[in-house]
Amino acid sequence: MSRRRLMFAGAGVAAAAATPVAAAGTARADTAVNPADIPDGAPLIAVNHPSTRWNSAPIVNQDTSTTLQGIAYDSVNGHLYTLQIAGASQVAYLKAGSQAAITPSIGGNQHDTSGDLCLTRHDLDGNVLGYMYLLGFGHGVSLGIEPATASTPAYVWTEANAARSGYGQEIVRFPFADRTVLWTSHPSVQRLASPDPAATAMTPYVDAARGILLLRYALGGEHWFAAYDLAAARTAAVGGSALPTPLARIQQPFLPKADANGAPTTTAATFQGFASHGRYVYMLDGDPRTSDPSQPLSGVDKWTIHTTSMDLNGVLNDPATGYILRTHSEADASADPREPEGMAVYTGSQGLRLCFGITNNSVGGTRQFDLYYKV
Repeated sequence: MSRRRLMFAGAGVAAAAATPVAAAGTARADTAVNPADIPDGAPLIAVNHPSTRWNSAPIVNQDTSTTLQGIAYDSVNGHLYTLQIAGASQVAYLKAGSQAAITPSIGGNQHDTSGDLCLTRHDLDGNVLGYMYLLGFGHGVSLGIEPATASTPAYVWTEANAARSGYGQEIVRFPFADRTVLWTSHPSVQRLASPDPAATAMTPYVDAARGILLLRYALGGEHWFAAYDLAAARTAAVGGSALPTPLARIQQPFLPKADANGAPTTTAATFQGFASHGRYVYMLDGDPRTSDPSQPLSGVDKWTIHTTSMDLNGVLNDPATGYILRTHSEADASADPREPEGMAVYTGSQGLRLCFGITNNSVGGTRQFDLYYKV
């Protein structure tokens, strides 16, 4: 598709969108409130359960030159959404609208710095059904999806307004529109007020089955989670009003790297994604392997990928660690480079699944990933 056609299609999103909304101004939620009021009902997924591969072949995104960052499901309609940093191969039509075009010190192919993302919609078999490009939005660690209905498209929640670090500084909502390009100032983009005036590096997740919007953000050198009623948060985004009082707000616990024997170190793990279902949040961390993928996992590579569960209400968390359970995963042992990326909960006809991606470029030489899940 040509850049001209993509830009024209992007304009069509504005025409079809709901009434354009201005930015939410300076309205903020009460940062002193730390409730723990998420209703019970959703089961806790045991992160130490075995990991099962979902797709027999690696999944390929629309942009094959960069790796996966975040995943989310429209479980109602059987769609998988993925986010990735836009690849250098897309410069020809992205550069004019990218933050790189207005910030001279950012090169035209430095999409990780400018916050340019590719959003791909797949079916559950991994086939590409559509895509969008999001210019100046962020890094794509996580995203949320409100399922499409007979009368409305799927709505996407992401970070936006990327800083020079490439990470978004606000949360936005917009309708998915195939083969379009959006800027953060596009009229179809609805903005949510910040959970805290000092919050940075924000990213969302939508628990559509339980009606909860979960935000993760940096504050004072730490990371926090804040959960909101999804319907109330949607109203705030559409109307440009302040966020409702959170259902829960809790600091993310320290997640350590492991040494070659599996023992925790004092070094923070590389955070790679999160998802939630009801009162429980699940976190993914890890790094690419350092050894030959043809050899068995050993040393730090054996222990590098971890999944962690935490109670957003705080009740079940171990007072010493701040989480419920943390375990390493040896899934996809022969993958190359075997970097964990993205986490989401699927709640559709195939049952409740905690899913995460592992990059595996060993087939065909393009950037791909394998999808695993725990039940």
